[in-house]
Amino acid sequence: MGYNYPLSSLAGVCASSQREPRDEYRLMISKRSLLMVVVMAVPALTGSQCVFVASSGNDNSCKPTADKPCDSQNNTDPIVVVTVDNGQLIDAPVQGVRYESGSVSGVTGDLGEFQYETGGTVRFFIGDIALGEAVRGKAVITPIDLVPNGTIDTPAVVNIARLLQSLDSRPGDNRITIPAALRAEAVRANGAVDTSIRYLDFSDEAAFVNAATQLVSTLTASYPFTAVLVDRQSARKHLTRTLDAAGISTGH
Repeated sequence: MGYNYPLSSLAGVCASSQREPRDEYRLMISKRSLLMVVVMAVPALTGSQCVFVASSGNDNSCKPTADKPCDSQNNTDPIVVVTVDNGQLIDAPVQGVRYESGSVSGVTGDLGEFQYETGGTVRFFIGDIALGEAVRGKAVITPIDLVPNGTIDTPAVVNIARLLQSLDSRPGDNRITIPAALRAEAVRANGAVDTSIRYLDFSDEAAFVNAATQLVSTLTASYPFTAVLVDRQSARKHLTRTLDAAGISTGH
């Protein structure tokens, strides 16, 4: 059966492989639309992985079938195969953070879930705020992974945790929630936060506190409570508790 999906929805479609562990997705990319053909009973795939087979053929070049993909119908356009795995971003599960991994992008789900190109890197953002560096994709990623050679005591690691915890719109529910409205405001085009985003430096304590304090105050103005920048000790304790519960090393 076939479906039309915009490019931005690819990661969400891939996530359905958790429910249908034997699905393969064959994707025809044309100028006007994306035709998604689900081919059932592919034993090579697991519940945490799916495959995109993509071609840049024109609209009238061919129509793929299970036994005759376009490359076997004299289509000379290159075929690109993208294998995607699932991961989770945690300092408590982090919901509402944008991620990018090669041709895959999206927003983390309510359990912090995201998708990444197998063997590739992934990077996380809140609007135009980059959360650390790109990191090799894996099953669980924490603020420690987002900082080269990071540990629980690395200033940049703790400061990433501080910002995430400070922007949480629902404190106390065992997850960190970043609302869509906040992501939309956290962009350089917003003059109220442009300077703070430009000067935000997770590794420089003074610069971080100045910029992050302004960001928290401005971006959470619509919250039904007054949000403030979480202090270092509290943020470190929160992150440590999360890592311990998940059985993850703190990097010492």
